Amino acid sequence: MRKSNNDRGFTVIELVLVIVVVAIIALAAAPRLVNITGVKASATARRLQSDIAYTQNLAMTSNRRHRVVFPSTNSYEVRDAAGVLATNPDGGGVFAVTTDSGITLSWSLNGDAALNRGVEFDSLGRPYFYDGVTTPSTTNLTAGEIKTWSGGTQQQTVTVQPQTGKVSAP
Repeated sequence: MRKSNNDRGFTVIELVLVIVVVAIIALAAAPRLVNITGVKASATARRLQSDIAYTQNLAMTSNRRHRVVFPSTNSYEVRDAAGVLATNPDGGGVFAVTTDSGITLSWSLNGDAALNRGVEFDSLGRPYFYDGVTTPSTTNLTAGEIKTWSGGTQQQTVTVQPQTGKVSAP
């Protein structure tokens, strides 16, 4: 019998080239997969920014003070002037947010970094420093920064502007 020249397969060179291309793609994608907690920290900062702005809006539309409080380094809550948890607009339930695993928060509000501190808004949207006492705050917010951390590295800073309460995150 005669052997046909149409029998084809992969040459060693073709197999090596495919392995090299797959390795290059894997090396390019690996840093992005490793930094997934950094992406989560940035998403946490954007959500916090949105939730603080929502709290300010809630205070203005309900004509009642509302505040964002930081009871731990991996959570925050939205409460009304009496200290009652607000209703979360994202599906109902109480408005208490816990960060993803590996993501922590730190804050400096009027130079204070203790637990149960926060930002309180009056019915005009003006920001106040909430010092953990349930009575309405009378201390104007002079400086407000909340930082998100991932693996001991700062990722993003959410800033609340004095007087206007404008919230920003780079």
